[in-house]
Amino acid sequence: MLCDKVLAVRHLLVSTVAVFLCCVVGSAACAANEPRSIEALDGLRGGAKVDALVDLVVEHQRALISLDAGFVQDKISELLLEPVTSKGRFRFKAPDRVRWDYESPDQMIVVFAGETLTTFRPDDEVAERITVPKKHRRFVRVLAGTQPLDELRAQFSMTLSDQDTPNALVLTLKPIHRTLKRKLAQVRLEIDRILLLPVVVEYHEADGDSTRYEFIDLKPNAEVPDEVFELELGADVRVNDIKVSD
Repeated sequence: MLCDKVLAVRHLLVSTVAVFLCCVVGSAACAANEPRSIEALDGLRGGAKVDALVDLVVEHQRALISLDAGFVQDKISELLLEPVTSKGRFRFKAPDRVRWDYESPDQMIVVFAGETLTTFRPDDEVAERITVPKKHRRFVRVLAGTQPLDELRAQFSMTLSDQDTPNALVLTLKPIHRTLKRKLAQVRLEIDRILLLPVVVEYHEADGDSTRYEFIDLKPNAEVPDEVFELELGADVRVNDIKVSD
């Protein structure tokens, strides 16, 4: 069963990088033309407006060569005595390399590239490296944030609100299929009206836990060296290799 086979993957992703649909895409393709502005939504209503917004966000996502941003994560869980706020840095480089540096309250580095997810806790000198087979990679990419927004139309229902947030459009996604419903209740995205990229992501799990990310000081197409995604683990680091079976 898929739920059982990806249990270790889900635990790491949900507890450390449980955000998806952030400012990344799973495609190397860039927009052929300059991405359109929000004026493209003028006069549209209902489902047509939602579809047009998704298309606009994808245009801007696919125009990204790289992204550098700060982030604030707020985590609420029954396993925590009180909500926990973490801060750090997020970097992305096309087509699918992502790095999260958690700087406070505890240090942690998470690198997601291709079929491998590596989580490293410097203070503990422990790293987990997960290799995900192709069969389950789409599920993991949804959780990790590398699934293009337009490809999620078949997996989520989407509704749009533009009433309560003057600087952002709010897109709410609810899973359609049983597998995701077991993990996920809904996702709420705040999409910046100028950048047309998600700047707030709220991830609500089916068990009541939630994670909120706010991205700050976004730098689209900033210089991000390839070496950022090559995580060097010292000889003293204990590495636990996990391969999710087919």
